[in-house]
Amino acid sequence: MSAPTAPSSTTICTEALTRFLNGGTPAAADITRAINYGLEKVKRDIMTFGKTWRPLITTSYDITAAGVSHYANPSDFEGDLSIGLMTGDHTGALGVVTSSSKVTLAATEDATEAEAEGKLLLITSGTGVDQAQLISAYNATTKVADLNTAYGTLPVTGDGYMIVNSITDLTKIGVGLYDQFQYPGKAGTPKRYAFVPNDTVGQLALQPVPNAVFGIRRKYYADLMKVDTAGTLYSTLLRRWAGLFEQGVYVWKLSEDDDRYTEQNNIYQAMILATMGTDLDGFDATKAAKAMQGQG
Repeated sequence: MSAPTAPSSTTICTEALTRFLNGGTPAAADITRAINYGLEKVKRDIMTFGKTWRPLITTSYDITAAGVSHYANPSDFEGDLSIGLMTGDHTGALGVVTSSSKVTLAATEDATEAEAEGKLLLITSGTGVDQAQLISAYNATTKVADLNTAYGTLPVTGDGYMIVNSITDLTKIGVGLYDQFQYPGKAGTPKRYAFVPNDTVGQLALQPVPNAVFGIRRKYYADLMKVDTAGTLYSTLLRRWAGLFEQGVYVWKLSEDDDRYTEQNNIYQAMILATMGTDLDGFDATKAAKAMQGQG
């Protein structure tokens, strides 16, 4: 069975403008304007009413360096869900890289199949750094590892790796408490973290300061306004929230001067509320309804 055609920014905005024109064909320039302004307005609305959207949960990886405590947050970071410290006993440099889903580990690698299969293979340095994928199959003789999912960026021979056998959640503390530690520069295995604001998306601060190479697994809520519009996550959101996006762009166009605005905006607000009920962590219907009063 073929999957339905995925909606896009263009198809969503075209349909919204077609509704506005009562079935007429919108001009290309109007579609472009709806994408650049109308759809962005809907994104702002969604992020105004909630920051912890489950469909926006994203995973990324960082590699620590000894003596370095602060690490930049991802460019689309909105808020954290969990921070995990990744460790492993088997490390080395990649040999032959057949493809982004099949790599050869170091010739001296002594991990058994049981120690490798089902574990994350984290790239710790080189071209493919800051990526991790599950090892689906491993041959301890040939050292070839098959990955469950391909790396987004192709690693190359010589890239460092770690077979991750432990991911330990770190404890979040406030930046004020982080600053109060008597020895904030003391080195060791990180146990706590704080988020330090700056003029962009902020930084992750680890305590104690890493004394070795560790992996950091970040699970975080992305900012819809900053999600890569060419990426898989954005395509998934367009499919999941297509009706909401379409109604929002329609209302945006009606708001310019149209008698249909009030009724359709009420429908739009109700759709946002319904979406919050299904997709927003920490949703409180009473607080959400109050927050929406006077919006539009």
